[in-house]
Amino acid sequence: MTNFPESETALPEMFDPATQEGSKFDLLSIGIYKAQITDATVSQPQSGDGWGVNLTWQITEGAYEGRYVWQHITFQHSSVQATTIGRRQFKDLCVATGVDEQVTDVAVFKYIPCQIRVGIEQDKTGLYDDKNRVSRIWHVDAQVKQPRQPAQPVKSSASATTTTSAATATAPPAAAAQPTATQQGTGNAASGGNGSVPPWRQARPSPSEELDDENPY
Repeated sequence: MTNFPESETALPEMFDPATQEGSKFDLLSIGIYKAQITDATVSQPQSGDGWGVNLTWQITEGAYEGRYVWQHITFQHSSVQATTIGRRQFKDLCVATGVDEQVTDVAVFKYIPCQIRVGIEQDKTGLYDDKNRVSRIWHVDAQVKQPRQPAQPVKSSASATTTTSAATATAPPAAAAQPTATQQGTGNAASGGNGSVPPWRQARPSPSEELDDENPY
């Protein structure tokens, strides 16, 4: 039996938030995925300028199997550049799906296994959440390289300084330089020929020797 609301603001049945789950939306990681088109439509933008093809892709393998991503291809537009880019993407779609005849209805692309590259598009205004976007399409058997993973962050200069300081603190002290033979000889001459004996510990000459040294004859 259907319960009819008593007013325009009343729900047909009670809703208990404690027993319900909220929406969960996690972006797909950047990479190459096996996928197929489950929905394809043709529509005009809100501006009324041109026509576009809207594709719904479903991931068919891997950890994200069953997830959906969306793609918009510009088919006609007043901008020559936009039309050129869109026609190239449409040609890629034909090659990936094996459609080589003239196309008049986009339904021919549905449920054909392909490979797609999924990226992440960021909203420059910051008003909307990031979203996945399909940037390339290939045949399911094409040899495609996986995109490079983001580089690891570089350690801060503070960490590098700490590491350098620790290495300096633990380094053994340098050995004292040994005097060369020339330096040893010079030192002996300066100390009166007694090697490394200090002058105040050297034997002094007798008074007669001092007189003999002062007497020229």
